[in-house]
Amino acid sequence: MQGTMLSNEQMLFLQQEKQQLNIAKRILSDFNLPEKALNALGEAILQLDELFLIVVVGEYNAGKSALINALLGDHVLEEGVTPTTTRVTLVRWGEALSEQIVNEDFAIVTYPLELLKELNLIDSPGTNAIIRRHELLTTEYVPRSDLVLFTTSADRPLTESERQFLEKILAWGKKIVMVINKADILEGRAAVEEVRAFVAQHTAGILGYTPELFVLSAKLAEKANQTSDPEEKERLRKASGITDLERYITETLDDRVRLELKLSNPLGVAANLLQQAEGLNQAQAEELQADLKLVSELEEMLSAYRKELTAE
Repeated sequence: MQGTMLSNEQMLFLQQEKQQLNIAKRILSDFNLPEKALNALGEAILQLDELFLIVVVGEYNAGKSALINALLGDHVLEEGVTPTTTRVTLVRWGEALSEQIVNEDFAIVTYPLELLKELNLIDSPGTNAIIRRHELLTTEYVPRSDLVLFTTSADRPLTESERQFLEKILAWGKKIVMVINKADILEGRAAVEEVRAFVAQHTAGILGYTPELFVLSAKLAEKANQTSDPEEKERLRKASGITDLERYITETLDDRVRLELKLSNPLGVAANLLQQAEGLNQAQAEELQADLKLVSELEEMLSAYRKELTAE
């Protein structure tokens, strides 16, 4: 795992995990599983050697790109009220701001932020958009993540499509952190707490636990980044709520926690594929049982027919 100094024991454990996962992948390939699902496991295994990966997901216009810009402290990614993120964008460290369009589905953006030497960020196309391919891109990239920042908008928190998408992410065994963006449109503390309680309650019902939850305004955070007045900058950043999320990413997600999540990532993907394989086995077993029953019934019919023929 790049960016983290591993002890000899941790390095040995990492190599053993990769070896066992590759064996599991070979065994699972004997089942009639979708090729994309098997590829997801292969990519998750390769991801073990990469930097910690945070994938930002959510519906279009939830402010995912604005959230990443706020974390970067600069206007790096394009934003808009319509689906502006049309491809998966990997944000990583580089000596200068640059963008490389790899193909219509993937781009790489570099930016000189110290945090990016420790982790990478993914900006994904919005779900529930009119362009269904965008949602497919996001769904396919989630299995590679070590942590998912699930972004929902304060004006339409946790829609039905977001609930369904959360269930898909849960099936891959991912660590999920909830972000309620656009808190600046809510009037008063009571409204903020009402939205927070609503999202906390319903995500706990879906996930089976209450995830870390941050209420913030990426708009105010970006506004803070644009001002040259230190006092105004500090006031806006505090009002935006972005500092709590930054602290979580830089302090709570320390090397130990990141390593734990990194090692757990492909295990969750493998468990998902194992569940699919068990489902296929169960379906095949039921089909065989039905075939055996049919054969037994045919044998009884033939036996009765033989008796009739013998009697005649």
